[in-house]
Amino acid sequence: MTWQPVGRWLRPRILALGGLSLGLTLLSGLPVQAAEEIFFSYGPVERSVSTSSLETLIETGELTDDLAFYVDLVGLSEAEVAQLRQNLDRPLEVDGVLLSRFLYTNLGEELLDQVGVILKTRAGGNGKLSLRAALIQAANSPEGLSAINVVRSLPTDMQIRLNDAQAVASAVERIVNATTDSIVQLEQITVSQAAQQPAIDYTSLADLTVPGPARVQIQRFELTDTQRDRQLYVDVVRPRQWRGQAPVMVFSHGLTSSPEARHQWASHLASHGIVVVLPQHPGSDRQQVADFQAGLSSDVFEVEEFINRPLDITFVLNELERLNPTEFEGRLKLDQVGVGGHSLGGYTALAVAGAELNFDHLQEVCDGNFIYLNVSLLLQCQALELPRETYRFRDPRVNSVLLVNPVNSSVFGPEGLAAVNVPVMVIAGSHDPATPAVFEQFRTFSWYTTESRSLALIEGQAHIDVSALDAGLSQLLSNLPGLTLAEPEVVDRYLNALGLAFVGRYVARRPEYGLYLRSGYDTYLSQGEPFRLFMVNAGVEVDQQLITPLDDRLNPLELPNNQSEE
Repeated sequence: MTWQPVGRWLRPRILALGGLSLGLTLLSGLPVQAAEEIFFSYGPVERSVSTSSLETLIETGELTDDLAFYVDLVGLSEAEVAQLRQNLDRPLEVDGVLLSRFLYTNLGEELLDQVGVILKTRAGGNGKLSLRAALIQAANSPEGLSAINVVRSLPTDMQIRLNDAQAVASAVERIVNATTDSIVQLEQITVSQAAQQPAIDYTSLADLTVPGPARVQIQRFELTDTQRDRQLYVDVVRPRQWRGQAPVMVFSHGLTSSPEARHQWASHLASHGIVVVLPQHPGSDRQQVADFQAGLSSDVFEVEEFINRPLDITFVLNELERLNPTEFEGRLKLDQVGVGGHSLGGYTALAVAGAELNFDHLQEVCDGNFIYLNVSLLLQCQALELPRETYRFRDPRVNSVLLVNPVNSSVFGPEGLAAVNVPVMVIAGSHDPATPAVFEQFRTFSWYTTESRSLALIEGQAHIDVSALDAGLSQLLSNLPGLTLAEPEVVDRYLNALGLAFVGRYVARRPEYGLYLRSGYDTYLSQGEPFRLFMVNAGVEVDQQLITPLDDRLNPLELPNNQSEE
């Protein structure tokens, strides 16, 4: 896809619609095509494009007759053809051995299965096996992994059904447009809510983006849960000097990440007197990926983490109660703690706040076709491997939830999220390819029944924790023409302020922080920034103007069946 500016922000746009555009977009994203020829069928009509025609395009820029037919059919511009030419031969730096291991994991096979629904064998079966063979061979070849090299490595001719390709392309375009329109609506609701409240001069209030007066230290504790035979470490980021009882915030890292990834954010809160606890989650952390890379583990993610992660939070809180008198002078206030998380850590936080796994809802979604459009479903659907029983992870000490790019929609569903009755803040990113806002944050916001809920969106923020797992996704995103992400410093500034405001209000129980949770603070905080922040609170207008139109646009999506055809 390409990205073009709309107003003051960037709007994603599909390279072009129709069969060829979808197939070739797949080629440039997850490189796939045919060995000698790729066949495009539309009902009884079938035409093909030869591999040599693609090579001619790369070498000379010339469109041979077979390729020109589809370019004209789809209506690609000269600039788009030039971009296609560049994408076909663009190499990705990928460890071939690591890619091979990943493609044999549950996640990797599910990803191949999804692409193989569109890229089929000539007999009409799912093309995942041929695709996997070609990806591995290309990645381990001297030329390296590129679209055209994957084409050369495919063991057989392949086909794309234009009806299927057009359905996916159309659905993707609708998701892009829904995201665009939702952000516009979010901005309008922000302005509306701000107008209904007394004006606040934030220049006269404390600046939440500035570190507080307290010096900060980080203590690490190596812990062992003997009941689960599970070892983990926890980093406690705290002020050096105590000033009365200290509020406590527990934050769960995302898939393939670690406690260290949140040291900066935690230190900001700790400088304002808040203790931030960062537990490790073995089985879904950076070490798990390292073990996978070294061949010491067969998967990048253990499905039992859906159970172990929430239990880690309760275990850590129990250990902190034990250590409080000796290690923290009894200063930790542990009867009412906040819990937060990023990505899969968002799932973790919601689970201990009372959200309940809904296997029936998850099964229905995973049997459908939305995995094409919501990458996080590749992860959420893994939970179907768990024993079908009632899991209750609610920890009564949790009094609020802070979620950054959370994985939450299908694994919990409306009924599961309705069980959360504590204050919730949800933070989304406009450029998140892993947990798209329209599916994972916007659409689910009305499923929370708690009255105290806020929704924030950071323009230009991407899902930053996929880089260790994505087999070149970060490099691919950085090479997309016109795609500009917000600087990390800008994102950190927004997260620092929002995190401090939310934790200060609901964990530290200081009402003055509530002034920063109103629509209007987002405008003040992002003034002069090319990438803005929007924030709204629960209300009828949010459901009517943002959620209901979004449901109407997403519900009728029709995609080709994603079941394998062996």
